Amino acid sequence: MKNEDFNDIYRKYHRFSVKSAYRLVKDRMLAEDISQEVFYHLYEIMDTLDLGNEEKLRALIFIATVNKTKDYFKKPWKRQEHVALEDWKRRKPSEEKLNPEKIMLNREEIEYRKQVLLKLRKVNPVNYNILVMVKYFGISPDSVAEEYGITRNNVNNRILRTRKWMKAELEKLHKRH
Repeated sequence: MKNEDFNDIYRKYHRFSVKSAYRLVKDRMLAEDISQEVFYHLYEIMDTLDLGNEEKLRALIFIATVNKTKDYFKKPWKRQEHVALEDWKRRKPSEEKLNPEKIMLNREEIEYRKQVLLKLRKVNPVNYNILVMVKYFGISPDSVAEEYGITRNNVNNRILRTRKWMKAELEKLHKRH
């Protein structure tokens, strides 16, 4: 395959790939990044691509886009770190003049929540992933239900039960300390 052939494929399917990623992540820039990764990997294997079958090529691009999107969600800590850093950079100077006692209590609460999330990830990784996808990344419950092969009500019930469990775990930590 020549570079011109690959450029034609890129022009023809780039928007399709971005739209497919956007349906899952609901973030235009992130969808663009995911699409770029998909086409980068397709470029690496362009000599093995079959251009004779348009349906097969379209399906390959769709599956690759969905898989790249799933890879992104397998590492939720990555995105949370970036958001936290951006929030820190955008803070107002008045926020630095907080009461030292409040700062210490806030740090303890953050540490407790972190411990509970880590425990949830070990104890019930499926519910952890569902909670993170819906509540932290804003993916629709319908999309998550489709990915896990369950109903929307099941997704909502898992989130509700998980939040109750997390609340109970936080209360246990507070009682211990």
